[in-house]
Amino acid sequence: MTFAYYEKDQADQYSFIRIPKAMMTEDVFAPLSVEAKILYGLLLDKMGAAVKNQWLDEENKAYVIYQITDIMEDMNISKKKAIASLKELEEVGLVEKKLAKDAKATRRIGRRVLINVKVLNKYIETMFDEG
Repeated sequence: MTFAYYEKDQADQYSFIRIPKAMMTEDVFAPLSVEAKILYGLLLDKMGAAVKNQWLDEENKAYVIYQITDIMEDMNISKKKAIASLKELEEVGLVEKKLAKDAKATRRIGRRVLINVKVLNKYIETMFDEG
């Protein structure tokens, strides 16, 4: 029996987005939309590459660059929904957004956003410390 090789478009066929279970089960995250939770999973996925490539800010925190247009394309959602989902994550403190310092790059690619993704464990630990 002969099996076919993966072609370019099939390479990510078995890739998965990991969303922390706590985002689905803990009351503190209940107000988040499903889109915001999926976006957080995408950000965590990108964070792996950021750590590997040592994309660190001035505070030594790993960050990702994820433009609104890329979020729209990756999630197949409108610009309004992409912005709202990112804002939801900012409001609960899971994402911190900063504009890139590189003005030349900002002009070339539009609003370039550096996103520091905060690890969910910190919030879960805080919940148990209070109770």
